[in-house]
Amino acid sequence: NQQLGTCSLIPKISIVTPEITHSFQPEMWLYCRPLVIIRAVRASKVDSAASPLPSYLDVHQRFLTLRWIRMVFPIVALVVALFIAIVITPIARRVAIRFDLVDHPDSHRKLHRQPIALCGGIAVLMSLILTVGLMLGIRDDFAQSSWTHLHETIALAVASVAIVVLGVLDDSLGLRGRQKLAGQILICLSLIAFGFTIPEVSLFGWTIELGVLMVPVTLGWLLLAINSVNLIDGADGLCSSVGWIACASLASVGWMTGHGIESMVAASMAGGLLGFLYYNLPPAKVFLGDAGSMLVGLVVGVLSLRCSSPEGSAIPILLPLAILSIPFFDSMMAIVRRTLTGRSVFTVDRGHLHHNLMRLGIRNQWLVVVISLLAGVTSGSAVLSIVYQSEWISLGAILVSLGTLVATRAFGFAEFELLGKRLSTFVKGSLSLKNGLPDLSREHRVRLQGSREWEIVWETLVEFAEKHRLAKIALDLNMPWLHEGFHANWHIHAMPEFSERWMARLPIDSEGRILGRIEVAGYHRQGNSYLILAHLGDMLADLRPQIEAVLHGLERERTGLIPPNVEIQPQKASRFSNN
Repeated sequence: NQQLGTCSLIPKISIVTPEITHSFQPEMWLYCRPLVIIRAVRASKVDSAASPLPSYLDVHQRFLTLRWIRMVFPIVALVVALFIAIVITPIARRVAIRFDLVDHPDSHRKLHRQPIALCGGIAVLMSLILTVGLMLGIRDDFAQSSWTHLHETIALAVASVAIVVLGVLDDSLGLRGRQKLAGQILICLSLIAFGFTIPEVSLFGWTIELGVLMVPVTLGWLLLAINSVNLIDGADGLCSSVGWIACASLASVGWMTGHGIESMVAASMAGGLLGFLYYNLPPAKVFLGDAGSMLVGLVVGVLSLRCSSPEGSAIPILLPLAILSIPFFDSMMAIVRRTLTGRSVFTVDRGHLHHNLMRLGIRNQWLVVVISLLAGVTSGSAVLSIVYQSEWISLGAILVSLGTLVATRAFGFAEFELLGKRLSTFVKGSLSLKNGLPDLSREHRVRLQGSREWEIVWETLVEFAEKHRLAKIALDLNMPWLHEGFHANWHIHAMPEFSERWMARLPIDSEGRILGRIEVAGYHRQGNSYLILAHLGDMLADLRPQIEAVLHGLERERTGLIPPNVEIQPQKASRFSNN
């Protein structure tokens, strides 16, 4: 008090002495604890004549007001979470094995051959909660801000626990897709009710106020983030790598936009995933499971709303899109592929990004490296967009990364081809007259996965449709365990009205497994439809041995009994023309 005059430490230090106020900038108080200032005052009393207090505090000013020194706290949070996750994960693994919370292998779509513990969600959640609690205890300003926004803090914590519980139920009981989606919607709506919303967005300086669309847009964003990250979790170490890169980028962006607590939470999540990744790299000893992947998606989705712009400003939509562009692209292609082939969006297949890269020979650690590089480019562009105040950087990184995948046919080319053919058919049908060319037919075929010549089977079906004057015939093959997928569609121009047509959908099976389906439609004529279905059954019976021969050849190739370059193709049915 002798040198500083009047001083108040409640709730923050405020100094009224003019020279001291000049030495300390206002933003310093956000990063100085009262204890530090008290120690500074006491140290200055040792020799106030030789070293006056203002010059001593000026040294601390130059140290504490350095903008980059604030980054120490997110880095500390990352390191602490990393070590906590490394310690907790083996314990969680033993508990998961004891309670049979493991992922059992199957021959349909899973890549592992031994039961693997599904403890990632629990381990990452515990490391996140412990690290955030520790950092709130260290930083008084963090604790005070959390107390000010207590309802939001509690809402995010409860939502994180709830999403992990939902994931554990799915991992252990196997929830249906609709049940899991209903739980996700309830969790996301609870977050929206407590203020996690998107009131307005911006794009290249244009601000769009969402108004009544605020709630549905926010709900859609959170659901898309949760499920896109969940879908990309299909190979050892993949979701963990993409997740920690996204969280590290959000920590950097949040730090630069003034969101200190959000930056610390993102860094804690990144550290927890890095620590878990030590056990999750191929060959993995533990899996994230749905509990872990949905937790990552929820946290990234929520933090991307807060960290992308300063408080009170519109969210530059390209920044969070860049951070999640790789998972989003994978999810969008899955929706396009399944919807346009007539499958349910919950259908399992092996058409995801990592499956396509594996078919190109990129496996194990290299698979994680390639996808991590793609995620690093897009996520890093969000950070550079903040640094250079240019959204074009994020847009360019997104277009280059995704365009490279499509142009090289590594991923997404078949889906765009399928979409283009469907749009072309729609446009031609819309521009032409209904009864102009009744005999005109349209056809498109797309090989979604694999390399086998299923066109021979398809040509047999098209000949059957033309012979019996069908209105439509479609073939959809989906064999994830063999990395094979094929879709084709043929229909006449003048489709009959629903009241005048009949339709049938028949499965194609072999040895108790569904290989795909055939869908046919035709004009309703007296007794004619039953006769056509009888002929169709005879034709499928003739095709079945040829299809099974291809399947057995693929399985032998997969097990290494025959060289992979030996083509085994189906033959046309011999009895078809007699029907």
